[in-house]
Amino acid sequence: MRLTHSKLLACILAALLALASLPALAKTTPTPVPSLPPFDDAVPAYDPAHPENLTPDQVYAQSFILINQEDGRVLLEKNADVRMNPASTTKIMTLLLAVEYGNLNEVVRVPRAAEDIPKDSSVVPVTVGEEMTLTDLLFGMMLRSGNDAANAVAVLIGGSVSGFVDMMNARAEELGCTGTHFVNAHGYTADDHYTTARDLATITREAMKDSTVRRIVSAGQYTMGPTNLRDEYVIQNSNMMVVYGSEFRYSGATGVKTGTTSAAGQCLVSAADRNGVKLICVGLKSTTAFVNAKWQDAKRLLDYGFSQYRTYTFAELYEMLNLTVPISGAAADDASGSVIHLNALINRSGSYEKTVHIDNLNDLLESFKENLTIEYTRDFTAPLDVGTVMGRLTFTPPEGDVITAVLVSDRAVAAAPSGQTDFMGSLTSRIPQWVYIALAFLVLFLLILIFAKFVLAIRRARRRAQARKRARERARQRAARERMRRRGRS
Repeated sequence: MRLTHSKLLACILAALLALASLPALAKTTPTPVPSLPPFDDAVPAYDPAHPENLTPDQVYAQSFILINQEDGRVLLEKNADVRMNPASTTKIMTLLLAVEYGNLNEVVRVPRAAEDIPKDSSVVPVTVGEEMTLTDLLFGMMLRSGNDAANAVAVLIGGSVSGFVDMMNARAEELGCTGTHFVNAHGYTADDHYTTARDLATITREAMKDSTVRRIVSAGQYTMGPTNLRDEYVIQNSNMMVVYGSEFRYSGATGVKTGTTSAAGQCLVSAADRNGVKLICVGLKSTTAFVNAKWQDAKRLLDYGFSQYRTYTFAELYEMLNLTVPISGAAADDASGSVIHLNALINRSGSYEKTVHIDNLNDLLESFKENLTIEYTRDFTAPLDVGTVMGRLTFTPPEGDVITAVLVSDRAVAAAPSGQTDFMGSLTSRIPQWVYIALAFLVLFLLILIFAKFVLAIRRARRRAQARKRARERARQRAARERMRRRGRS
């Protein structure tokens, strides 16, 4: 069929309109080259029995970072400042703003914007005009990764999607995120919508300070209450690390959010808490060649993070001090050179444990020593029996129970036979302390006296020298007068 010029023009315009209606695509980051076995035998196989030996090459994610949630300490990272597509991990910022500005118990009506999402979006689903609490809407957004719910939240909190996006970017800037820019509330791939692993960890760390955020992102499933358009609805979290019964369930997992698009690859922000150590792990663009890559990455990184911390008890820290004392009057053949260790026997209820990064053990020991008070109650003279009470100890930590203990000798020490005793050592060990103090004052007095006499002798010598000088001057003057008198006679 032959096309007229007008029909051809109409077809071209229709094609242009169709292209304009497609969602914009962000500039994708390069697809990661698989570097783990079985893809590359040059990389050592990961040993789950030794998570502390993890290397960046044993992680699929193209960009990742692992931090301590409490202090922000970076434990491991790779390409953490490269701009990446965040996919639905974007919703962490959406959730943060919702709990900061929204009334969580308020019954809200789903706005029209909930429908304004790409057709292949993940949805809760929610329906325009549906009425539910803001809390239920947030659970739907995070657990089901609903783009419809994210748009609804954006309008309800920011007045419009664009207004809410402005809030997202302002909050990111406030948190110090220098590699982040948002253009939507849900994370669907779009031009100029990006973040970095480091920035996303910063946003997540701020969000996890809120108890409502923690409650939402850690839920394995949730029952959304009935609305004006449907009955109650049970949803399951897309983050398998917090779902009980899942093969990817991680002990101590506390969140946070998954994200997957063709441009972003597999993304996962995870968090976990063990023995009071709280970690946040961000993995972006794990390989699509292995469908479970993001779960494996997160597990390896979190295991590595926890391996960097250790819990120390009072007994372990005291043992590290290696408290010893010398014993006088011991037999010459004493096996340990007349030195004993003092064991601490706790004599009241109370316990102390402290978990620190392995690099901070020396700081912990210094703090431990600063909070110890030791008082000796016996002289250190042989003979001694094993378990002889030598003193007492009090430990007063900055927080927790006060611990007291008696200090006892770890072994027996025999005295030297008569005639072989270190007489001077035995004698000095029995001299009262006040005698040493008196002797010190006497020595000081004698030194002052000697110094005073020395100064006095110098002054006397100076006076004698001045007297001799004056006598010489007078003699010179007399001689001069005598010469003048003689000249006058002549």
